[in-house]
Amino acid sequence: MFKLSDRMQAVYDHLIPGEPVWDFCCDHGYLGLSAYRSGRFPEVHFVDQVPHIISTLKERFEQKHQKYEQNQRAFFWAQSGESLTHKVSGTVVIIGVGTHTITDILRGIHEKNSVFIKRYIISTHNYEEKLDAFFDEFPPFKTSFQFTKFCNVPENGRIRKLLIFDKI
Repeated sequence: MFKLSDRMQAVYDHLIPGEPVWDFCCDHGYLGLSAYRSGRFPEVHFVDQVPHIISTLKERFEQKHQKYEQNQRAFFWAQSGESLTHKVSGTVVIIGVGTHTITDILRGIHEKNSVFIKRYIISTHNYEEKLDAFFDEFPPFKTSFQFTKFCNVPENGRIRKLLIFDKI
């Protein structure tokens, strides 16, 4: 597996074994690739709205990582998280992006299928107070998920807040 940053390791440590992993705004895909190679998750979904990120990641996956497949599958989605129409389930990870992007993705997911999601792991790069307000004010999220854990993780001289919400 990859040597994950402290924040990515904290996220990985909170994934639910035996459940699908959805890595939204996946960038290089280190979290999803680590989840896939561990063999602990039946599906790993890589989602990013930038097509070349997904195509590069998929190509690298096919060349270097697919050979580790045991009983899991990998999926690559080159589209914005809020426009995704596929059933999302298991653990949803949205980190490394701003509050606006996170709230857009959450609204899009909850319009379609939040009933299958068991856990959210979320960390924003900005406007944490606006994200907190969103959780308090967005009824589909507020009535379906409860805040269960908070971690402060050092990263590049900053402290990043990692929020974990579980299905009620």
